[in-house]
Amino acid sequence: MKKLFLSIITLILISCGTKKDPNLTYFEKPEDYNDYIIKEQVEVFAAFDEFIHNMETASMEELQKSFDKLYERSKMAVERMEKLADYKKNTEFRDKSKELFIFYKTQCETDLKEMMELFAKDTLMTEADEIRIEIIANAFDAKEKELNNALIAAQEAFAKRFNLELVNDKPL
Repeated sequence: MKKLFLSIITLILISCGTKKDPNLTYFEKPEDYNDYIIKEQVEVFAAFDEFIHNMETASMEELQKSFDKLYERSKMAVERMEKLADYKKNTEFRDKSKELFIFYKTQCETDLKEMMELFAKDTLMTEADEIRIEIIANAFDAKEKELNNALIAAQEAFAKRFNLELVNDKPL
């Protein structure tokens, strides 16, 4: 009778166990979870670096293409973070990365878009336009640094909590 009771309890626990949402992305290992988030960060940063490089050297058409790429990549990163499940009830690392990606996406919809419009003036750009570009760039840099530092801190806390060794040659 005792064995039958234990078997029934086990079946109940298994059938009532946590069901995974098929719309979310799950990882079993903390290093895979970490790498998934960092891959998104690296790809958004690469798109941003391309945009900045083109700002200095490319035609408006090429600059627009890199801007569009940055926007789409930022949007994709936000969507992926929204579909990323927690890791053993831990959400801080995912949430901080999502905040950074939302920042990039929002900047593409607002300040960076304005900057593109100012650059499009080309030779008609005024001193006031140049000052506005500098204000946008400085505000962007300050907020990006704040959000990136928060992401790094969250990654380090995640690594400590789940005994994950972060390799120094991987971007944070």
